[in-house]
Parts: sequence; structure tokens; C-alpha cells
Amino acid sequence: EAGGQGAARPAGSSDLAALLPGAEVPGWRRSGEARLFLPDNLWEYIDGGAEGYLVYNFQAVATADYENEGAGLQAVVDIYQMADDLCGFGIYASERSYSARYIDIGAQGYLTENSLHLYQGPYYIKLTAFQEGEQVGGQLEALAVEILGRIGGKAEVPGELAVFPGDNLVANSERYLARDVLGQSDLKNGFTAEYQVGQNEFKLFFILHDDLSSAARSFESYRTFMEKYGENLQGHEDEDIRWFTADDSYYGRVVTEHTGKVVLGILGAPDVEVVNEYLRQMRQKLISMGKV
Repeated sequence: EAGGQGAARPAGSSDLAALLPGAEVPGWRRSGEARLFLPDNLWEYIDGGAEGYLVYNFQAVATADYENEGAGLQAVVDIYQMADDLCGFGIYASERSYSARYIDIGAQGYLTENSLHLYQGPYYIKLTAFQEGEQVGGQLEALAVEILGRIGGKAEVPGELAVFPGDNLVANSERYLARDVLGQSDLKNGFTAEYQVGQNEFKLFFILHDDLSSAARSFESYRTFMEKYGENLQGHEDEDIRWFTADDSYYGRVVTEHTGKVVLGILGAPDVEVVNEYLRQMRQKLISMGKV
């Protein structure tokens, strides 16, 4: 477990630059001053990409340039601090690839030809070299381990991801959406994951709410949308669960239910038995976690 034990460093941009290594990592030295960007000027650093970070309640980013003369490498290190652990995972997951080369670092990390991406707690860390080669990953990992030691805390994935059944789950397809769940501006705090059974591809989702009334509003909002833009909508209701089925031009068959404080469902639903089993497993897990 990278990062050791103890509580994670508290949020606050004044502490963020202190997470950047100086000359502690053998071979590496910082070649310039640390720079700090906040929500109101993030666009100066990642013009065109800032909005994607602000969606996940971006707090600050500390960045610095590094040089490793012995390895002939130059790199830039970015430490993004989001509002909480879910948002840290959310922005990381929004940029990861299913087929990336994953390594055991932080809560999760992966390598490309010239970069290392990882997250832990509310922090999303990107280390990017200006060169490519077999040695790059190991050299960047040494920097990352030092950063994780400064962050502290435990390397844990969000517990909510355990709601998704493991059978036929497409690896590393889980996402957290702070807002605009299913493309709907009214739907917030949602989770999605992709599945494949034979030739059938579909997506599971659930949306968590603080109370029963807000969950009911989300359900009605999505149902109203499907009434307007979908086809063949049919509503159902029993003592504890309300649900509807409809055909969506993009996702295919949609099954959505409202139970307690949760809205959940399947997009691109396969046969009825599969639908019922996956929804049952998700519902039971949510109940056991006290989310319903």
C-alpha cells in the first residue's frame, strides 16, 4: 500500500505545493519553481480542458518541472486536488483507458509511453515526461511514490463501486459523475459501469440522493425526458419500487427504477432474466450499505 498509514493531508491549496518533491528522489531535481492554479484561473494552465475538472469540484493544482540528468529525462508533475475522494476518483476515471497498462500504485495507476497517472483520496496526480522509452515508467514511479508518502492516508477505491456486480463487468469501466448523469443536467452524484454478456453490451447505473424526495424528483425528471424523447414507455409500480421501461435511440432498451433514496437501472438492457438479476444484486448491495 503506497502512502503509508495515517490521515490524508487536509484539503487546502496552501499545503498543496508542499506535496511536490524537491531533491529527495535519487536522480531527480526540481528545475523550476512550483506553480499554483485555482478554479478562477485554471484555464490559464489547461485552456480548453478546465471545465472537465471544475465539474468534479476542482480546488487547486500544484505543478512543477523536473529533470533527471542521469536518465536523460525531463518531466512535469501535476497534483490536482479535488473536493473529496469521489471527485478525485471521478476525474481520474474520466481520463483513463480500459486498455492502459495498470500498475499497483496509489488507489490505482496506469502508465502510457511517457506518463504515469494515479489517484489517492482527493488527489489526481499526473507525471508526464518529454521523452519515451522503457525506463520512463520506473523513473516516474519513483517520483510518484515520494508524493504518495507526503499525502499519506490509505490507498482505497470508493466503496460505492462495490455496488456493481462483478460478473461480466468490463474492467476499469466504472465512472463517477458528479453531475450530468445520463446526460441529464438534473441528475447528480451518479455511478456507471459497462458490461458485456456474449454479444450484448450494456451499462448499469445508480444515483445516490440525500433523501426520498430528491430521489423521487430525479426519477420523475428522467421519466419525463424519456416520455418526450424515447418510445414505448411503460410505467410500473409496486409497494416498494417504481420503475419504467422505454426505448432510447442511443442506449436501446432502458429499465429505470426508484427505490428509497436511489435511482438505478440498465441501459441497453438484454433479456428480462439478466435485467432482473443485475437489478436485484445492485439493490441488495445498496441496502446492505445503507444507501437506500
